[in-house]
This record gives sequence, C-alpha cells and structure tokens, in this order.
Amino acid sequence: MGQSASVVNTSNKPVGNLDLNESVYLYPVKEPLIKEFVLLTLANKRLGLASTKNRKIVSGGGIKPWKQKGTGRARAGSTRSPIWKGGGTIFGPTNEVNYKKDMPKKARKAAIKSALSHLLKEDKIVFVEDFELPSIKTKEMLSIFNNLGVKKGLLVLPTSNNDSKIIKSTRNLMNYKAVLVNLLNIIDLLKYEKIIITLKANEELERNLSI
Repeated sequence: MGQSASVVNTSNKPVGNLDLNESVYLYPVKEPLIKEFVLLTLANKRLGLASTKNRKIVSGGGIKPWKQKGTGRARAGSTRSPIWKGGGTIFGPTNEVNYKKDMPKKARKAAIKSALSHLLKEDKIVFVEDFELPSIKTKEMLSIFNNLGVKKGLLVLPTSNNDSKIIKSTRNLMNYKAVLVNLLNIIDLLKYEKIIITLKANEELERNLSI
C-alpha cells in the first residue's frame, strides 16, 4: 500500500489526498549523510576573512636599523622582521584560504530525500494546493500561514512559477521564507518547524529526486 498525505487549501480545509513517491518520502533516513551535506553547505558559505600581514606587506623597515658591526647588538636587517614588535606575521591566516567542499550529486539527493522522509514521519510537512496572490500583500501571506497553524515555516514553490508576488510577500516576515524548488537546501529544510509544499512544487521535487 502506497503512502498518501492530506492536501489542504490556504484556509486549512482538506481538499483531497496526495499519493506520494515512496522513493522520496519513504527513503531510509541516513543521519550521517544529512550531517555531511549540512557541513558542506555551511563550509561553502564560509568566506576567508581572516588576514594577517607578512614581512613583505607590513609597513616600515625600509632601511637597516643600525650598522652591521660595532654596536654590540645582534645583527638586524629590517624592523619588519617577525621577531620585532610591529613586524610581519609568520604563517598567519590569509584571505586566500578556500573552505569549499564537494559532494557527489547522488549523495546530495539522498541527503535531501532522507531529510524529507524524516520530516514526513515527524508530521512536519504540509501539502497545500497551488495558490496565487493578486498583489504583493505581506499581511495576506501572514494570514495564510496563521490559517495553516504554522508559526515558523518554509514555503516551497515550483521553479516554473514566474510570479514572484508570494516570495516578495513573504520576504518581510521574520519567521517565514518562500523558496523555489531549485533553490531548496538542506539547511532550510532542517531550520523551520514546518515545510509547506504546493502540489506543483511537490511534482517537481519528486521528479528531480527520483532521477
């Protein structure tokens, strides 16, 4: 017997049932794979901002501080030497470091399917019929989220939806986010209390993940 889920409208009234793709929503939950994808996503967002100056970059020290012999002091060629106060730094962090990681496409899909399967078991996915907004109305989007009983949620929309009114209407809501299927990431799936998926978005999601 296949897996099915209830579909509601924006007023949270049942409008039918949806047969789910078992290869997506009944996929074995692989926590290590989810963790790996989360760490990869965070690493790829990381910027190498830490930067220190070596003796070539630090200012000053253009001349020899004292003559080579006869002073009784150790030889010194430049005040930019790392052993001097204000001198360059040895082996310090630079902004040239690259934190980016890679992960096979198949493994990424498996991680997303694991997350969706887990969320479905935890009753954290709401399937809603496709809807549109006549204009950009933040208040109307907030009303829809309230009708669905969602206090902190992610709304997943189909990539083919060129109408950006829903996304723009959600942009100023602190605890909500609207995203297209092609921009869906593992962090957002795990961050929000509820995942709201429209019917067309689910069709695209299942099609992409079942390949």
